[in-house]
Amino acid sequence: MMVALRLFISSAVFSSVIATAYWIFSKEPTGTFLLGVMSFGLLFVAGYTIVAEREADLVGDRPEARPVDAAGELVGTYSIRSPLPVWTALAVSCVGLGIVVSPAVAALGVVAMLIAGVLFILQSR
Repeated sequence: MMVALRLFISSAVFSSVIATAYWIFSKEPTGTFLLGVMSFGLLFVAGYTIVAEREADLVGDRPEARPVDAAGELVGTYSIRSPLPVWTALAVSCVGLGIVVSPAVAALGVVAMLIAGVLFILQSR
């Protein structure tokens, strides 16, 4: 967990520095906002790692670990035949398009994302 935590925190600090430099030199709010969102997302993942994965025993955290030690490690269960990732991508696209074109399309995308989230939870059980 420590390797991942260091990776996400250092990436968040880097993107914050880039966002600050971008704002100073360009005064362009959209790119600065998006870089700030990226920093926030990386910090969110780092916070999740601290809170939820506290007792994770990852092979990469052991200094004496070799690549062969990670062989056969259970990473997770993934459904390869599920259409939900495609539906989620379409819903996120509707939200992005709706922000530009019409709030009704954005609302439809948000509803579709909520439905896809519920279906992901039901499918994971």
